[in-house]
Amino acid sequence: MKRFGGQQSLFSRVNARKIPDVLYKQLVSLITKGEIKPGEKLPSERDMALELGVSRQSVREALYRAKASGLIEVKHGGGSFVISSLKGTLKQPLSVLLEGQGEKIFEFLEVRKLIELWCAEKASLSARPADLHRMEGTLKRMHKAKLATTGWEKADLEFHSAIAAATHNVIALHLMEGLKDSFHAYFSFKKFTTRPEKRDIILKQHERIFEAIKGKRPREARKRAQEHLAYVEKLITDNFGGKTRM
Repeated sequence: MKRFGGQQSLFSRVNARKIPDVLYKQLVSLITKGEIKPGEKLPSERDMALELGVSRQSVREALYRAKASGLIEVKHGGGSFVISSLKGTLKQPLSVLLEGQGEKIFEFLEVRKLIELWCAEKASLSARPADLHRMEGTLKRMHKAKLATTGWEKADLEFHSAIAAATHNVIALHLMEGLKDSFHAYFSFKKFTTRPEKRDIILKQHERIFEAIKGKRPREARKRAQEHLAYVEKLITDNFGGKTRM
């Protein structure tokens, strides 16, 4: 069986009585293994039914169960998309903390360091040409965007997500996806603390991370990621009048 676009199919043809249950388990397995990643769009109900040789109702029931489990989200008129199982769990408490208490931004940065330094190091060893192409594309968009704008925020977030994806570690990928909503709250705070003249410095830091990953230099990739986050932390600390976190 062929996958859409001529590639090998992700799914296996179903020959069982409880078809929706089998389809649901296949979907969970594919997401768990990282074969379908957060943000990826699933085929339409019609296409899945045709490929698997089952009814659209069976596909619909499996997707409904996946949605109820927090594995996918259905956008009206836009299709079904995989989301991180951590997203719903982390979104509310972290966003509330960041929006309500500015000082908590330092704790968020500490978590970012733990995750992103490892991701940068691992990505330098695991990144594939498609991963590098994705990172390069986000950097091009950052070149065109102004600091602290929606365009910059989306490209910046996409760059860090691309690094996590380049590790090809499913847990790291889902952790970053789960933190996405908190990143939005973080950016909302940071845009008031980051002056436009710092744009070129921050952009250069991203480029250095990318070059280290592209050059397969894990220690340097980790160091460059650390330099970037330390710089952002300093900007925010300075905005608090030089007051350091407890």
